Amino acid sequence: MFACGGDVRLRADAIRNAVRSGAPGIVSFGIAGGLHASLRTGDWVVATGVMSSARNIETDPDWSNRLAQRIPGAEMGRIVSVVDAVLEPRHKRNLHVDTGAAAVDMESFQAAELAEELGVPFAAVRVIADPTHRRIPPAARLGMQSDGTVAIRPILRSLLRKPSQLPLLLRVSSDATIAFRALLKGREQLGAHFASQPSPAPVASEPMISAEPERRRAEPVPA
Repeated sequence: MFACGGDVRLRADAIRNAVRSGAPGIVSFGIAGGLHASLRTGDWVVATGVMSSARNIETDPDWSNRLAQRIPGAEMGRIVSVVDAVLEPRHKRNLHVDTGAAAVDMESFQAAELAEELGVPFAAVRVIADPTHRRIPPAARLGMQSDGTVAIRPILRSLLRKPSQLPLLLRVSSDATIAFRALLKGREQLGAHFASQPSPAPVASEPMISAEPERRRAEPVPA
């Protein structure tokens, strides 16, 4: 599992090595911003495809359907990836109109490109952290680090410069708590292998011999 903190390129070589060592697929797993008005904090989106401004990459349909079946109520739709966080509700609405995407993140398209390069299946499953109507204060964006953790000092400096951010920052923090609780619960529902394989068939009386036994047991790479 690789924490990419908004830029998969930082861990691209490690992900390539994992796939070459036997990981059978790549799954983009984490939080996202809501673009569809019906999505609320804590809702799940299973991607049917991921896009950037240039192109669209389809997800593996069978894998995506299995992911959706594991999480009741999950929305299936496209995810658009952007370079910079989308902070303003009007920008989210415009992005939805322009792309038709249900959610926005910063990593899924890069992860899909890696899967395409390596010739392995790709899926993306995300929890909504900030719904369409939520504005993200600058302090929240400044606290994001490349390993996915939060840096407190940049947040405090931003608050000192603009204390009026505090109420909205507390609301965003509450949203994040809800999203990460949903993420942890959903991680258990998805199972050890992120639903990357269909439910196992009954064990035959004779064992199946595979030329790649370790690859069959490997987990997909979450990015």
